[in-house]
Amino acid sequence: MKRIKFFTLGCKANQYDTQSIRERFLSKGFSENSTTLPDYFLINTCTVTSGADQKSRNIIRKCISLNPKAKIIVTGCLAEKDSRSLADIKGISLIVKKSFFPEGISSFSQHTRAFLKIQDGCSNFCTYCKVALVRGKERSKSINQVINEAKKLVACGYQEIVLTGICLGAYGRDLSPKKNLIDIIKALEKIDGLARIRLSSIEAGDVSAGLIKHLANSKKLCRHLHIPIQSGDNHILKLMNRKYTRDKYLNLISGLKRNIPQISITTDCLVGFPGETEKNFKNTLDLIKKIKPLKVHIFPYSSRPGTKAAGFKEYVNPEIIKNRCVRLEKLARECRNNFMRKFIGKEVDVLIEGNLKDSPNTLEGVADNYLPVRLAFKPGLKNKIIRVRIEGIVDGSFIGVDFTPKQGQTLGQSAGWPCIKRGRA
Repeated sequence: MKRIKFFTLGCKANQYDTQSIRERFLSKGFSENSTTLPDYFLINTCTVTSGADQKSRNIIRKCISLNPKAKIIVTGCLAEKDSRSLADIKGISLIVKKSFFPEGISSFSQHTRAFLKIQDGCSNFCTYCKVALVRGKERSKSINQVINEAKKLVACGYQEIVLTGICLGAYGRDLSPKKNLIDIIKALEKIDGLARIRLSSIEAGDVSAGLIKHLANSKKLCRHLHIPIQSGDNHILKLMNRKYTRDKYLNLISGLKRNIPQISITTDCLVGFPGETEKNFKNTLDLIKKIKPLKVHIFPYSSRPGTKAAGFKEYVNPEIIKNRCVRLEKLARECRNNFMRKFIGKEVDVLIEGNLKDSPNTLEGVADNYLPVRLAFKPGLKNKIIRVRIEGIVDGSFIGVDFTPKQGQTLGQSAGWPCIKRGRA
């Protein structure tokens, strides 16, 4: 039996694509046996940043060194647009440039929550981003395809499905008749056994009044949205070809929090875009302070060949970019702690994902609004949704207890952790 090992870099859409490829290989008799040296390696690459390019190449070289006799297959976004540089790496057996839009998956390896890609491609053409160049035009799966795939995943025991795409909010615009994200959510909500539907990254302009209303009333749609900011400065947003202003973004978040009080917002920020002054950057800090996100993914700007911004001349000094990233990280931690404090003493429903790595006595899971929760181990709770009372915060995660703790004992007491109690950070 031939053995294969998979590596995935980048976004949730890439992780979904790898799962689809995995199922095809396993159906042909391949085995994922981690205890023996693989005969094949498949690396699904990413090219969103120069760091992602380098990481992809490093993993390729690592696989070649692990087993020089193995077949090395490279696919994904880096292979799609930079196959010539990959061809210079001695030891690669096959470069697959075809963009996958798979027929579907039936499980999601080593995950409690399943990603389901319903859309591919992007037409936004942000000036810093290669995604539209690599992934092509927007295209959507039919509602029937998505529903059939979701039913297979639910039949496998998945209680939460994360809808993903390269531009998720564009779902259905290319279909005939046209559909939208709310249509697919309503269809999925009818599936028995599916407890949660989560949306991955969505652009601010795609968060409609109808979506907000549905999110406020739905019993299955998770109260969490990842809405990239990239910058809090109007001049920089215009240079980036983003389709909103800081005021429109702020009004959107304010409306979400007004209609859905417990919603959590996560976001992306791109630091050091060409021409970004200290004043521009302070506007980003100011906007982050105002929206108080649960988490900020911070990316230092790197020039991507083929993008419009690659021709911009006003590059920001790397040391200045590094300093700004540190300042933004500090503010992001403060926002996270301030947001999380509000939930201490409250009860949340948590999907238990399994044991905390290197800690068999601790379970970890996620609330519907993406709050990370840890609690003392009890057998039989993995992949269950349980009610948890939040007791404190440790290392950026909540410490909680379910409804059957020993009399007078919390997880913090039993595990010896210094829980952060109410009103403290």
